[in-house]
Amino acid sequence: MSTKRVHIVSAVNAANISKSGNTYTIRDVVGAVDDIVMNRRLYPADQLAAGVKSLNGKPAPAGHPKNSKGQHISAANGEALAAAWIGAYCTNARHEGGRTLTDILVNGDMAMATEQGKKLVERLDAAIAGTNADPIHVSTGLNLIEVVANGESHGKKYTSIATNLQYDHLAILLDEVGAGTPEQGVGMFLNSEGGEDAIETIQVNQEPEDRRYEGAIGWLRSLFTNKDISFDQIASGLQLLVPDSCWVREVFPGYAVWVDRDGKNWRQEYHASENGSVAWVGQPVEVLRQVSYEPVTNHQEIDIVKDQIIAALNAAGVNVDGLTEAQLLQAYNSVVAKPHQEALAAANSKVAEFEAAKTAAENSERDALAAELATNSSLTADDFKAMPLARLKELKAKAAPVSVGNSQEQKKPGDEFASYSINSLIDEGKK
Repeated sequence: MSTKRVHIVSAVNAANISKSGNTYTIRDVVGAVDDIVMNRRLYPADQLAAGVKSLNGKPAPAGHPKNSKGQHISAANGEALAAAWIGAYCTNARHEGGRTLTDILVNGDMAMATEQGKKLVERLDAAIAGTNADPIHVSTGLNLIEVVANGESHGKKYTSIATNLQYDHLAILLDEVGAGTPEQGVGMFLNSEGGEDAIETIQVNQEPEDRRYEGAIGWLRSLFTNKDISFDQIASGLQLLVPDSCWVREVFPGYAVWVDRDGKNWRQEYHASENGSVAWVGQPVEVLRQVSYEPVTNHQEIDIVKDQIIAALNAAGVNVDGLTEAQLLQAYNSVVAKPHQEALAAANSKVAEFEAAKTAAENSERDALAAELATNSSLTADDFKAMPLARLKELKAKAAPVSVGNSQEQKKPGDEFASYSINSLIDEGKK
């Protein structure tokens, strides 16, 4: 186990800002979401719920406090109070709807006594007036104990678990960029023993998760789904339709899961039309949220179907570099169909050979019969060849056979046909 200093950045909707007298209230500031994985660290629901109490009454300074040496220090430090205090602090900290939430109260008179406080008041007034609706970024400064553990939450792998969360402050970021990049996350915190601890800056994402195309089936579905309607259109449309203080957690194909203010999860079907409009269908059904934990030793994130497709293409000598998923599927279908196409071509070739052999045999038999029948007829062999083979066989069967051997009377060639006429037989067949 090791102690970590973490800054979690989030955004406040301008619509959550109000004013009563000279006191400003920033409502529903999100610290973290249950079982979220950030920087490969799991933040379990029970740990978030246990730690939220330490956020009540903590200062909300202008930025993360630093001393004269540029080291991050606790917001309760006298130097921090002298440099960053702007009359703002956390109140009503709670764990609700699967989220760590708090409100920030700002004393307008105290804020106006400092330059940073004046900037904050101007920004809050602009949000209330509607002249600046951009979100205000905040960042929780907290300490935690990290426990090494492997698992998965909502499709994301983690290698440690955050425990014993203790909040120091909730910084209001006026002059700092909200999104925590690796460069912005570099910093040192001066701990109570006078030593330095590295600071980790991460950004919490409470946007709905797109789970429409997860897994092998999802990947295949993504190849045939209408992409004219974006995920943002679906998610934002559904968010507008949930009750107040509720939020859409996950979007699946055909249904979504949203969370009410009591933390209950509800599954409800939706319909997205081609024009981009979204509507709930039917009534919501309460569901239980399950988080899976599994060993990740020697575990790789492998899409089995896609991996098998690529392996089959490689075995067939197909270069898959640079191919899109649609092109991979098309190439795979071609490889699978090739043996069948070759077998069909071979079968057709055999049939053609048989047909040719049959035709040749029939032609040979026809030519022989035509030559034989033309011997005692006024018709030529070519005339007989023009007849169907079946007809030639009929004429052959009706013709008297030629006698071979000794006889009392010497017959002339052709005498055996003297008693009948080939032409009459032909005419008879035409009737």
